[in-house]
Amino acid sequence: MRQFTIDETTAQKLLEGIDIPPAPQILQTITEEKQKFYPDIKKISTLIAKDVALSAAMLRAANSPAFAIKQKITSIHSAVLNLGLDSALSLVTGLSLRAAVSGNSKVNLEKFWDGAADTAIICSILAKRLHVMGHDVAYNLALFHDVGIPLMMQKFPEYTASFVKKNSKNPQESITALEDKQFKTNHSVLGLMVSRSWGLPDNIRAAILMHHNAEVFQQADSPAAQALARQVGLLTLAEYLCHTLHKEGGDHMWLGFGNKIMGLFGLEEENIKELVDEMTDVLGRL
Repeated sequence: MRQFTIDETTAQKLLEGIDIPPAPQILQTITEEKQKFYPDIKKISTLIAKDVALSAAMLRAANSPAFAIKQKITSIHSAVLNLGLDSALSLVTGLSLRAAVSGNSKVNLEKFWDGAADTAIICSILAKRLHVMGHDVAYNLALFHDVGIPLMMQKFPEYTASFVKKNSKNPQESITALEDKQFKTNHSVLGLMVSRSWGLPDNIRAAILMHHNAEVFQQADSPAAQALARQVGLLTLAEYLCHTLHKEGGDHMWLGFGNKIMGLFGLEEENIKELVDEMTDVLGRL
C-alpha cells in the first residue's frame, strides 16, 4: 500500500479558516506524570477530579460496557486504578478533544457525538473480542474517526448534516471523494491533522485518514497494511452495527467491502445478526 503524507504547506492551506483547539494543559501534565518511573496515581486522579465536566464524562465512560469493569466506579481515583494509566490517559484525551471541538463549533453537535459514542462502545467491545487492538484505543478511534466533520462544518457553510447523511450512503463513491470534488479537502484529512496535533497514536491517525479509502482493503500487502485493514474493518463493522440499530443502513465502505470485512474476522451473516441483537441490548442498558 502506498504511503499517504501531507506536507506542512498543504496542511497550513487546508487549515485556513479552521480553528483546531490546542491540547489542554491537564492532558500535558498527566502525560508528563505518566512518563515518570513512579507515576503518582493520586496526583493524576486529583488533576482529573478538578475538572467537573471531564470527571463526569470519565465516570460515565468508565461505567459503560466499553470498559467492562464489573464493580460500579464512583470516584476518579477508582476509575484510574481500575482502568490503568494507559486507558485512563486515552479516555482523558478522547473526552478532552470532544469537549474542545464542541466548544469551538457554532453547530449543535449533540446528535453527532451521541452517534460517535454509541459507535465507540460497540467498537471497544468488538476490539477485545476480535483481538484487533486495545479496547481503550478502539474507543478513541471510533469516537474521533469523524472529528473532521465538525471542522468541515466550521469552514464551509454549505457543508451540513444533510450533506453528510445524503452522501455517506452513496454506493458508487465515498463521501471523502465527494468532499474532495466540492471542497478540495475532506474530513478524513482534517481528522488526521487534528489527531496529529493532539499527539494521538500512529495507528489511530492512519485509520482516521484511511477509513473511507478502498485501498486499505485492496492493497493489504504487508503486515502493517494488514493490521491497518483490520483496524479500519473493525471501525467499519462497528459503524455498520450502529447504523443498523438506528435504522440508517450501511455506508459506502460496508456496501463495497462488507463481505471482505466479515472474512477478515471469520464472521458470517448469522454472526452479524447476532451482533445486532447483542449491541441493541448493550446500548439499551445505558
